[in-house]
Amino acid sequence: MSQQACAEFFTKINTDAALQQEVGAAVEGKEDMAASTAFAEVGAKHGYEFTAEDAAQKYQEILAAADGELNEEALDNVAGGSFKVGCCCACCY
Repeated sequence: MSQQACAEFFTKINTDAALQQEVGAAVEGKEDMAASTAFAEVGAKHGYEFTAEDAAQKYQEILAAADGELNEEALDNVAGGSFKVGCCCACCY
């Protein structure tokens, strides 16, 4: 169930600008498991129960699925000079 909750939280982030900001602030300056832990804590605050390990695994799955290619929005951001990767979720790339 925690993998499903993690996936649902990633989906929720992509549709909620306030949540994107909250997650971004929580993981800012953190790397690897510290970022995943902060991400899981924000998820728990919003009713999504999953572990930091679940978050790290889901993030790796997202990266693998992207296969190094950027979506149209990310390409626009790169072209405009505002591309950033600030946390462990899809909202930052």
